[in-house]
Amino acid sequence: MISSAPVAVSLSAGSCADARGYFPGAANSIYFDTASRGLVPGAAKAAIEEQVELRVQGTIEKTRMFETIDRVRHGYAGLIKAHPDEIAFTKNVSEGLNMAACAIPWRAGDNVILCPELEHPSNVYPWLHLKNRFGIEVRTLKARGGRMPVDDMIAAINDRTRVVTCSYVTFAPGLRTDIVRLAETCAERDVMLLVDGAQGIGILDIDMSRVPIAAMSVSTQKGLMALYGMGFLYVRKEWAERLDPPFLSRFSVDLGAAHEATGGGDNYALMPGARRFEVGNYNFLAATAVEPSLDILLKIGTPTIETHVLRLSERMIRGLQDLVLPVFAPEAGVHRGHIVAIGSAVGAQHDSTDDPIMQSLYKTLSDNGLRLTIRRGILRVSMHLYNNEDDVDGLLDIVRVWRTKQAA
Repeated sequence: MISSAPVAVSLSAGSCADARGYFPGAANSIYFDTASRGLVPGAAKAAIEEQVELRVQGTIEKTRMFETIDRVRHGYAGLIKAHPDEIAFTKNVSEGLNMAACAIPWRAGDNVILCPELEHPSNVYPWLHLKNRFGIEVRTLKARGGRMPVDDMIAAINDRTRVVTCSYVTFAPGLRTDIVRLAETCAERDVMLLVDGAQGIGILDIDMSRVPIAAMSVSTQKGLMALYGMGFLYVRKEWAERLDPPFLSRFSVDLGAAHEATGGGDNYALMPGARRFEVGNYNFLAATAVEPSLDILLKIGTPTIETHVLRLSERMIRGLQDLVLPVFAPEAGVHRGHIVAIGSAVGAQHDSTDDPIMQSLYKTLSDNGLRLTIRRGILRVSMHLYNNEDDVDGLLDIVRVWRTKQAA
């Protein structure tokens, strides 16, 4: 008899070391590629297989699927210290960013502030599109030594600024934004801060009850350690009530406990908070897959995970410097996170570098079974709770041998 109950994870509280055993991929290779996609726990595979089998047998009830959605909504809200009504399910980061951007009642001459060279294109094209549609001004700023130019962003805000947008952690070179200071300033100026949280959420701690971010979009395949094809849009309740969703469906409309196919009249009310942005049925399989990961993240806690990855980052940076390798922004500071960038300058290429030495190092690490990526000319080594000191030392050992051969 197959059950439709959630697949639970038994984990001693607060232990990244214990959690590593739930990720088979961590035992099969040195995995430093969370910035591309996180490892998925074995419990997610079991949960997926169970739901698929129930669908094959035709025995799953949709009410059970909606119960999964409710648990996952509450789980993600708990992870970032938000209210469940402030969470909407999306397809990915890009969809969430577009939902928020297109819900603002733009007027010609309004402006948005961003730093395109540090953003994924998914957080650039929506603003160019709105420029063409509504005549808004896209105010672009240059990075400061590879860092998000928070001071310049704050200085650029004026009485026509509607949005400041940035990545919580940039995907290249992978530095953390001083998001608290930026959020507090935007809140004081009544400007929406819209954050691409893809690279940080699930790994670095954030508390929406204390940090006044207006809206943040994430996907589930990176720090949330699940599948492609699903994400979450957080919108602070007071901001959600000011926005006009670009799309509407039955799920966006508040008809109380009525069936999902129940119709309403012209005088309809929107769902509370961010739930007004939800359109149609959910990616139930992806929600099933992320639930065990959220269980692990909640049991350990992101404060513990952040401390863990920062300790590993420090160990790796010191080791690379001892081997006289260039580490991008190696000094301690608010920019430090779970991504260590090897290289001296950010380039234009997506997945290669013009530096033959860095390209040789990347090939050597990859040939030795270590998983990492190059983004914009920088070797990007990204960590999560399933990494440990042995992983770091394993990378450094490979680099040490490579260094010896380079010197010969």
